[in-house]
Amino acid sequence: MKSKLIIILSVLVGLLIAVIAVMYVMKTPDPVVTVVEDITVSEAAKPLYLTTMTHLEDAWSVAATDESFFDKIAAELRYGMDFAEKYDAVLTFESGLPFSQGCVNFDDNVLMEAIERGQGVGTHVDLPAKKEMSIDDAVAFISERKDVVDSLVGEENSLGCSGLGGKTDWYAVAKGAGCSYIDGTVSAHYLTMPLGNRPEGWTDEAIMNEFWHYPAPVGDDRFYPFWISGSDDFVEDADGDILLSSGETFDIAMWEETGGRNNDRVDCGADDCAFTDSDIEALVKDITEFATSRDTSKIAKYNIYIPAKLFVPENEEVLNLFFSEMQKLQDAGILEWASQKSVYEAVLAEKTS
Repeated sequence: MKSKLIIILSVLVGLLIAVIAVMYVMKTPDPVVTVVEDITVSEAAKPLYLTTMTHLEDAWSVAATDESFFDKIAAELRYGMDFAEKYDAVLTFESGLPFSQGCVNFDDNVLMEAIERGQGVGTHVDLPAKKEMSIDDAVAFISERKDVVDSLVGEENSLGCSGLGGKTDWYAVAKGAGCSYIDGTVSAHYLTMPLGNRPEGWTDEAIMNEFWHYPAPVGDDRFYPFWISGSDDFVEDADGDILLSSGETFDIAMWEETGGRNNDRVDCGADDCAFTDSDIEALVKDITEFATSRDTSKIAKYNIYIPAKLFVPENEEVLNLFFSEMQKLQDAGILEWASQKSVYEAVLAEKTS
């Protein structure tokens, strides 16, 4: 009797394990599979660069004075760099003034560590966007921030500026502050342009209230870096001396909700967009679609925004999925990881060759 009871219990336990396993499989989505065989890349094709951007916000004032806050952000950056090294990827961190000051105040130059580990660094300016500043005041504002980054990583490693959009002539002040390229361009950059050079309906009021962080320029033209000599349009200038290096898409955690690179941006708020495998699935679909339809006669750049807060152990699985999928595309020659600075150097080399 006892042996029969043991057998029955064993069978029941086995059935329970089987049911749990089936439920787990049903609830766990299959990993994204990048079908690289469907994408043909000509040997003559110019590169498609994949970049990222992580802003260490100028609004994080406590990063300069609160060591525990600074340490938290620095740990997130290092966690991200660990993934980048594991998957032959490249990240770019763009720092506002407080975090740069924290590197000095707390004797932890994580920005130079990023350079030494093969990553990229730039300056995130956060120029006041809704009021027009004098050129001199705006140049001083940008220079204060860029000079600290320059001192931390070397001027040769700190060439680009983001966060410049607004009513001030952002080309003139970028040039005055020594920015070689401008990235992170959003709809606020249209505020310096006459209505005829903006998308239809993009008045100042509409931009400030509705389209504020939409990627700019609108449409696929933004995925091809071009030279500018003014901020009155998004048209390449033959004599341009600053690179407009956009390629902007969205926060990586918004991809499931937004769906496509030229779709309307979904503003999920600070914490409402869950970072899941579905975001990576939507992102991979869009990147591969762009890779098959792009103009291969031009250098292209596809940029993904990754907030520092996502580089945490809780996101290990989805980060592994993201980086592994991008590695498949790179290994197949479909795209190439790059820092923001490396894209600038590639476009400059083409211009001067």
